Amino acid sequence: MANLTTLEKQIFEKLFQMGGGYVLNFSDRTMGEFFRDDVGIDIYNKKYNYASGSKANRMRGLWLKADEKTVGKSVLKLIEYIENQILLDNLKRSDFPTDRLTAAKNIGEKLLGTKVKVENISQATFKNGNINITLQKEVFDHVQNLLNDGYYFNAVEEAYKIVRKKLKEITGKEKAHEAFTKTNLEQIFGHKPQDDAEKDFFEGVKFLHMAIQFLRNEKAHTPAKKLDKNLAIHYISLASLAYDLITRK
Repeated sequence: MANLTTLEKQIFEKLFQMGGGYVLNFSDRTMGEFFRDDVGIDIYNKKYNYASGSKANRMRGLWLKADEKTVGKSVLKLIEYIENQILLDNLKRSDFPTDRLTAAKNIGEKLLGTKVKVENISQATFKNGNINITLQKEVFDHVQNLLNDGYYFNAVEEAYKIVRKKLKEITGKEKAHEAFTKTNLEQIFGHKPQDDAEKDFFEGVKFLHMAIQFLRNEKAHTPAKKLDKNLAIHYISLASLAYDLITRK
């Protein structure tokens, strides 16, 4: 049995379009051929017969009965299949957001025991009028327990601490007005400004970090108080952006 969390299975269900008993654009025949030729198993073996025995339930049966390496291989092969079907215009690119494909690939590689390279930058998607933001990993990992427990004020303060700590690691200075000197710009951004537009951008990042500095000071010098969850998430998103902009290079 593969060690999959509920969230990981939900990602697979969504990516592989398993609603209504289907799996992607497979017929019974092509699904059998795919698992035989690409994964090396008989998906219609009775041990994978789960619930109704539909294509989607066969997949769920695979997750329940197969070892982790087999499940991991099947996930990566299915992602490869999706990408090929998109090239052939048999599936729509818009139905397979990059962040969803990446998340599924990371799970598949984890199951195979392959080292997963985790992207350390924030990501955002826009679909059906909704914006979804994946916060910068270092920031989110540090504050997620506080958010889960409802300590929103403390979560914001800690997010700002992480940003200032990273700025100090890069430049030796924690205060933005001291860190963003001309001699430090190459350390922060990977190169000196190439034109006036880039000078303005670098200056904008400086003032964003100055805002973080003063907002953090306000939080540090006042007792923790009730903070609206929505506002806290906006503050933390600001911290994520500030962190992201000095670590991209």
